[in-house]
Amino acid sequence: MKASSIKLAGFLFFALSGVVFGQSRDQNFPTAITSSEINGVVKARDLGDSRLTSYYYAFEGSQGDIFINVVTKNFAGDIDVFTQDGLKTLTKVVIFADSGLSETGRLIYLRKPEKLLLRIQGRTPNDDAATYRIKFGGSFIAIKGNKEEAEPTIERDAEQSKTVVNSVGTIVEITPKPLPAKETPVRVEKESEVKKSDTASKTVVAKEKEILAPARTKPEVVVSSTIKEPAETKTEIPAKPVDTRKASVKSEKSAAREEKKADPLESIRLVIQMKDGTVVARPMKDVLRFSVDKGVLTVVSKRGAVSKYSILDVAKVTFE
Repeated sequence: MKASSIKLAGFLFFALSGVVFGQSRDQNFPTAITSSEINGVVKARDLGDSRLTSYYYAFEGSQGDIFINVVTKNFAGDIDVFTQDGLKTLTKVVIFADSGLSETGRLIYLRKPEKLLLRIQGRTPNDDAATYRIKFGGSFIAIKGNKEEAEPTIERDAEQSKTVVNSVGTIVEITPKPLPAKETPVRVEKESEVKKSDTASKTVVAKEKEILAPARTKPEVVVSSTIKEPAETKTEIPAKPVDTRKASVKSEKSAAREEKKADPLESIRLVIQMKDGTVVARPMKDVLRFSVDKGVLTVVSKRGAVSKYSILDVAKVTFE
């Protein structure tokens, strides 16, 4: 009884203390393990959501035996260890949810130093969160001095950004709110400004009358000339006839050029559907090439961006 109570007290302390390390959901950017112990929490999903939660961790091992001790609570799923080069499976731990703590262990023998990948994949059987604690020993090597890489962001089209998908998979449309109309400022003139403008206009009119008055009193002198200049004869140049055939040929050529410039891959997209429900869609006009090598699906865009996905997490790849 004493030993079990000590274990229960230690696990409760671990659960209340919170998660020590970050939990990465991307296999290409796993969380680096910097100590011999990691703690984590798997949150419960919505009712009717059958997807699994996956977290990835990276560590190293030298030649020899690596001891792995796993303690879980309210967790149902798998804990796997792979080699980062080739994703070769080294061990697999299947865990079933229990009312109390579940503890198990594994031993891995390495013939040479390897970079390893730890995957925790599962869910909770009820609405309570699941917790796990994993300890390492033996030839385990923690990663030191490496900063955690930021997870890549998936670019979405403008049409996809207007829709929201809930946990069950139903698309919920969002209607944009109308923007308030901008009010144009109306300037209200004061009575003093109106009086000033009236007086200024009156003074200007009075000055113009004073200046033009003496000019009107002077006699006008008319000079008549007996010599008449000959009238100019204007010669109209006839307009050149427009050749309608050439214009039609030019319009046909321009239309043919525009049809040639149209890209046939404009309406085709590469759609990658993951097992956890995530959908990655990219226009084929922006994709340079994609291939599968050593269990990794690689997509290279024409801009030079490279995205990698494990075929263990890919449900299907289609063209739409």
